[in-house]
Amino acid sequence: MCGRFDRHSSLADFAHAIDGLHVEASEELPPSYNVAPSQRALVVRDTPEGRVASALVWGLIPSWVKDSKKNRPINARSETVNERPMFRRPFRTQRCLVLCNGYYEWQKQATGPKQPYYLQCPGATPFALAGLWERNDHLDAESLETFCILTTTASAAVDCIHHRMPIRLSRDAHADWLDSTVCDVEFLSQLMASADNDWMFYPVSRYVNSPRNDSSRCPERLRGFERP
Repeated sequence: MCGRFDRHSSLADFAHAIDGLHVEASEELPPSYNVAPSQRALVVRDTPEGRVASALVWGLIPSWVKDSKKNRPINARSETVNERPMFRRPFRTQRCLVLCNGYYEWQKQATGPKQPYYLQCPGATPFALAGLWERNDHLDAESLETFCILTTTASAAVDCIHHRMPIRLSRDAHADWLDSTVCDVEFLSQLMASADNDWMFYPVSRYVNSPRNDSSRCPERLRGFERP
């Protein structure tokens, strides 16, 4: 799964990772080293103004939901995303890229609390995760736009930490993923299946456990840690 992530690079840096990102038209949002569910994060969509980043709330709320207490999933399983009513429509027509520098995952220990890890792509460069977005006009006076992140079975390397991982789309897949006219389920499934699985990771302090902690200390490598 993906329950916390880090987005601290500038939009100009992400423009090197996402072709056609219109930085000038994109929404600015302060960097966050510890993005948590219900918080806003930057996602990229194709719009009439071009390919721009907007700040959406993490936790998908379908357009038809009228009850604020309904579940707001932060992740969607790629294997079943086209089968569940909550995800089916956005999967076919409302896909986005979630701007990311790395994400956190917690590994179970033989004894004691779980150990957090920070996972990033080789070279520690900015990247984009596959996401879905929705707009709801029932819960607030203004439209509420939300998103979730797609996940898949973890690669052999990541499986030692957790059995699921977010889908990091290759740069070649971005255009088709963002194109709302591309709605062939088999083709979209192939895009997700061809995602980059190469991750670099290391343990970090449990300081990251609290979403109130948001500083460059969150993704710092934990020295002297030995995995049991």
